[in-house]
Amino acid sequence: MDFGDLFSFDKRLAPQLAKPIYWIGSAVIILSGIYIFLRFGFGNMLADFFAGVGFMIYAVFFVVVGILALRIAAEITLAVFEIHEKLGAGPTPMPSSSTSTPT
Repeated sequence: MDFGDLFSFDKRLAPQLAKPIYWIGSAVIILSGIYIFLRFGFGNMLADFFAGVGFMIYAVFFVVVGILALRIAAEITLAVFEIHEKLGAGPTPMPSSSTSTPT
């Protein structure tokens, strides 16, 4: 894809951006999970052991569910673009009103 394709609207840009957005989103989810695990998990273990363990379990659950939800959203997005591509890019024609209307 050339730089000129950004302004011509001849090629679809969103399907090509789905993978980088997925990987960036995955990195953000994993880094957030690590932050929650360390900050609230280990940080709370001195004050309240069970709260710290609870946050550690939550952090792992957050990462697993977050990655799964992000993957499902990316696949749905790609499926919508694939359906649009297979059905055709033009608008659907309106039916003609050549039949007579009753009075």
